[in-house]
Amino acid sequence: MGRGFVANRIQFWKRELGALWIPYEREKIIEFSRIKSNEQVTVSGYVKWVSNKVFALVPTLFSNQTHLLCLNNTERKPVENSYISISGSTRRFGLTETKKNSRIFNENLLLEVDSWKDSKSDFRLPKEDTRFEDFKDNLTSRIEGLEPQIEDFLAFTTISTPTIQGCAGGVNATLYDSTESGIPKKVIREVQSAIPKGMGNLHRITTELGRFRMRYQYKYFIGDADKPLSKVTENFLTHNVSGFNETSLSLFSMNDKPLSIEDPPCSLSDIPTVTPENTTVVRGRSVIDEYDALRYLITSHMKTPIIQDFEKSISTIVTGLEKLTERWDLPPNQLASHGFLDANYNAKPTSVLRECLAYARAKNVNVIDVDLVTQVFEDYFKWNFEYVYEIWEDKLTAPLVGDKTMVSLRVKYRDIIRILRKYYSSKEVGVSKEILLGETEKSSLEMNRLLDDCRKAGIIYQPKNGFYKLTGGYQ
Repeated sequence: MGRGFVANRIQFWKRELGALWIPYEREKIIEFSRIKSNEQVTVSGYVKWVSNKVFALVPTLFSNQTHLLCLNNTERKPVENSYISISGSTRRFGLTETKKNSRIFNENLLLEVDSWKDSKSDFRLPKEDTRFEDFKDNLTSRIEGLEPQIEDFLAFTTISTPTIQGCAGGVNATLYDSTESGIPKKVIREVQSAIPKGMGNLHRITTELGRFRMRYQYKYFIGDADKPLSKVTENFLTHNVSGFNETSLSLFSMNDKPLSIEDPPCSLSDIPTVTPENTTVVRGRSVIDEYDALRYLITSHMKTPIIQDFEKSISTIVTGLEKLTERWDLPPNQLASHGFLDANYNAKPTSVLRECLAYARAKNVNVIDVDLVTQVFEDYFKWNFEYVYEIWEDKLTAPLVGDKTMVSLRVKYRDIIRILRKYYSSKEVGVSKEILLGETEKSSLEMNRLLDDCRKAGIIYQPKNGFYKLTGGYQ
């Protein structure tokens, strides 16, 4: 699977060679290419609108090698990017020069759509020639000294995940530097070299009847964790992005630890970790085969594992996090204030689920049960936490606020503390917002603000969405 260094990576939107197509894609491209003029045809594909009445039918949402222009003669309009089956007759229109000032012309093909219906793609995952272990080994073939789990983390950022709870899929990571040599940037550049150039970029296609745009569902970004992060970058860190189904952001740092655990590259990353001191990049070695990498990544991104029981999975992770804080005698108010225990979209429980989804893609698991969640928590999240704890102990155990401030916080939030103490039972996941509202005279908006402030102060956390629990120092 290895090959010598290649300066020019595969360009994703210039894959004219059939060797760069996955089997299903090849079948659809050949099917489209066989459609001729003056035929009654029925064909299926994805919709990309060109104008009010004209859309292009494409074989897949990542195939720009061919398309079929369609004139919609029906009263209904199919939805952009939907998969449909259409019937109608084909005809030729217009003439296009094959080259400037050429006497050779091509005719354009148009399908007059008489009827269409929503359909379901018969996409079949191709048989994989490459195992995850082989892909990972070749992805990191020029990197020496990485722990096996960190190699997996790097591969997870490329394999990505499906969307989760209304947020974009993907796995974000921040690499800190114990070598003091800038090695995280070099490591991330190695990973980036396996991603086809332009994958995830917006691609415009011009036809005789107008233009349409295509974008692959996944994009890989890199950035500098030591520089101030823009709002856009923070949105990518929290997977709060539009225009993409899946994004992975890898940040590199010259420091061996974050400024504090609330520093966004650390607190918002799914996987903040540290490159070992003996990590090096060996330039003379062969790199991952770009053709194999392309096929493996596209196939991986087509996999859609599901979480069998989301709430139970989150609860399992939060229980594991609580035990972790107790085992290492960590200040729970410090960790809760930065979402370490929260079951919200950008906190650590959801990050563990992202690791589960990437792991499921890697291992061809269709349904993620609680046992798998526990396994991934132990093998990856817990391992990484204990690994970085040795380096970040001063950050993880630093007190959040002084005693004087702590007393004032108790006064300000005494009603919340009182109600949670009154109603919480060890048999329950937490106290619901409805109970809190019923015990006070505050509006829902006021309660939301109070709970948010209370969470930021490290007094409470959300083991489950809509349920609250006191951190250890207040129970």
